[in-house]
Amino acid sequence: MAAITLEPPPHAIELKKRSHSYEEALELAGFGPAQYVLTFLSGCCLMAAMNESIVISFVLSAGHCDLGLDARQVGMIGGVIFLGIMLSSFFWGYQADTRGRKTVLQCALFATTACSVASSFATGFTSMAVLRFAAGMCVSASSAIAYTYLGEFCTGQRRGQMVAYAAMMISFGIVYGASISWWILSYDWRVQLTDSFVYRPWRLLFILCTIPGFLVGVAFYCMPESPKFLLSQNRSTEALQVLTKMYQLNNGREKYYEVYELTPEVGVSMTTKKGWDGVRQSLKDQTAPLLERPYLGYFAICCTNCIISFAIYGGFCLWFPQIMNQVLSDTSGKGTVACKVLQGNKSGQTQSDTQCSETIQQETFYYTIVLGFIGMFCSLVLSLVLRRVSSKPVMIFNMAIAGTAGILLQFVTNSYAVAVLFSVEIMFCAMGVTLINASAVSLFPTHVKGMATSLINMTGRFSTFLFSSVVGMLMAQSCHLTFYVLSGLLFLSSALTLLLP
Repeated sequence: MAAITLEPPPHAIELKKRSHSYEEALELAGFGPAQYVLTFLSGCCLMAAMNESIVISFVLSAGHCDLGLDARQVGMIGGVIFLGIMLSSFFWGYQADTRGRKTVLQCALFATTACSVASSFATGFTSMAVLRFAAGMCVSASSAIAYTYLGEFCTGQRRGQMVAYAAMMISFGIVYGASISWWILSYDWRVQLTDSFVYRPWRLLFILCTIPGFLVGVAFYCMPESPKFLLSQNRSTEALQVLTKMYQLNNGREKYYEVYELTPEVGVSMTTKKGWDGVRQSLKDQTAPLLERPYLGYFAICCTNCIISFAIYGGFCLWFPQIMNQVLSDTSGKGTVACKVLQGNKSGQTQSDTQCSETIQQETFYYTIVLGFIGMFCSLVLSLVLRRVSSKPVMIFNMAIAGTAGILLQFVTNSYAVAVLFSVEIMFCAMGVTLINASAVSLFPTHVKGMATSLINMTGRFSTFLFSSVVGMLMAQSCHLTFYVLSGLLFLSSALTLLLP
């Protein structure tokens, strides 16, 4: 970004003698178009991460015969992206705290695009699994660092609200992925590229679903680095230039930004380290503060909450289309409780696995799109609430409502009520993930913030990978107990949040 020089107004001469903290400078920069543009782009990063997760479910349903996959291999490929996200979170968190939020986001988005394009040419289990694992490792950054990047451009009063606005794009990613899949998979064309390789519509889904992420990566060339990161790296002049530009965008170029010096954050190391010893020391510096009081307690609570939220949100989301299809088609007159639906779904799935069918029911697309719109509505309501209330009380209420919905599922037999309660439990857990990231941005200092959010999301993604693999077995063997335990964990998450500042 080019240097910005402004002649100070006469009444501002005395202000040169004062150094402003970052939060004070951010408050004086105002709120307006700059934050809205950054919110949209950060939301698109989150959408890109969701696109990679949602597209594989439709690709595997439509292309498992071409790839020669059995049911076990389909499940492994479906979960391997979460394994990639989990294993790379520490790496991306370190890079974000040492090289910059914007730089990491751009590299990750372009790398994700490359992996997705390559995935469209996969020929079997091994190539597809390796490429989806690589995509998961790349998309890990955009699914976590985007929260940090956006949060550092917003004041504490607006931070939670804007993060919630950005999270709307996660649900829009569900709508986008399902809509594009519905459209593309309605065709049955074939392009013979070689004697043994045929390009079919399901392969094109990878490219169409990664385009938004690629475009956001290009757009980031026009965006600034986080001024809070720049300040933490002793680049206060550049940080001040970014804040001045924000002020001009929000208030008009004819006005003058009355901040001329920024106070460095207390406790932030400015030392530049070289070589492998420097890298090891830097890794220690990025991680050690998270293991010290009071951050250790905050980190443990955020990780616990994220594990619970991601497990229920990610695990049940995989079941949602089939659940909606069955509960709304129930004609018994007595209704269907949730456990009966899930147990019936499991037995039906075992039978269908014996045939190689590429047919996807229309209802699957429809109900997935409905879930996405419900998520967008919930995120919108959450953002409006967070404008007036901090994230802590909202998190307490949010997790308690999700836990209550899980308990009510054991007693409600009306088909539509079952569908509504499932939607409430899934989407309130999804909002819990947003609230956890909004809290993390506020709780941890700048020089470890990227590492903290990445590790917190890493634990959550691992719970998604684990729970989605065993949810079918749990529901078949101890369905009611499983729901009660999950509801208990949600109430525990609500109680633990009381311990956060």
